Amino acid sequence: MDRRRFIAMIWSALTLCLIVAGAAANAQSSAPLVAVLHHGKESVLRPRHEALREGLRELGYQEGRNYRMEVRWSDNQVERLTGLARELLALKPAVVVAEPVIAARAVFLESKTVPIVMAGGAGAQRYGMVASLARPGGNVTGVTNLLDELSAKQLQLLGDVAPRVKRVMALSSGLGAAEDDVRAGSRAAAKGNGMTLIEALADTPEKLAQVSALCVRERCDALLVLLDPNLANFRPEVIAMAARLRVPAAYPILEFADEGGLLAYSTDTLLLARRAAIYVDKILKGAKPGELPVERPTKFELVINLKTAKALV
Repeated sequence: MDRRRFIAMIWSALTLCLIVAGAAANAQSSAPLVAVLHHGKESVLRPRHEALREGLRELGYQEGRNYRMEVRWSDNQVERLTGLARELLALKPAVVVAEPVIAARAVFLESKTVPIVMAGGAGAQRYGMVASLARPGGNVTGVTNLLDELSAKQLQLLGDVAPRVKRVMALSSGLGAAEDDVRAGSRAAAKGNGMTLIEALADTPEKLAQVSALCVRERCDALLVLLDPNLANFRPEVIAMAARLRVPAAYPILEFADEGGLLAYSTDTLLLARRAAIYVDKILKGAKPGELPVERPTKFELVINLKTAKALV
């Protein structure tokens, strides 16, 4: 093979590679952007994020090929949510997935046109983000965990495992979207179960020392951790506090019991994240979020940590 022919072949090959690479780059840049906003720490919420991506993969989506993704984490700082929402919206996403409702609300306050998919949480109706679960009517839809209605069941379970429980500390950060509903539900449930509720707030791990002291002072004999996206991000510290106090505790998400809490009654948050992917798929295919009913969970699980139960005996 002469030198000119060899150079021509090399040049043709390089040209073909550039054409293919350019086509791939163009395809990727034109793929719809899915923006994701998580309120919490990446180290804690990573499994839920991966569940969302797995849900998209199951529906035939391949990141970098037929969709792109941009993710932001609030690091459990509520004050960062507005800035992160604006940052993601500036990227012109086709849809925003937000978890929990407090994150979805931050996006909703910045845009009434970009489709928003909730990947869990409660309180969307209280915030005026949806007209109803059956017909949201705006730019927000997705899945709700319904946990703002489960305080009664958690208190009942506490009474089942520890029949002598009468004085229960109810703990939250005070920052959750469903805070008022959850508090009202827990008060009614406590009254119905003949229990006295001692209410406490802690929005950082450091404030748990004050909560612990209050529990001792008020002679509480059990702990009820209310639905709260902020407390979920410092689960180990909350669980450790209950262990030090040596009181039975009921938690609002299964991960608490998996990590050492006594009992949890909840729906599967990873399943909710996977279900959110179905809404993303429908919206990318042209569905209007206001016409997609918000999905409520139908399956709940009770998890009891036997090691922790034995330690309390």
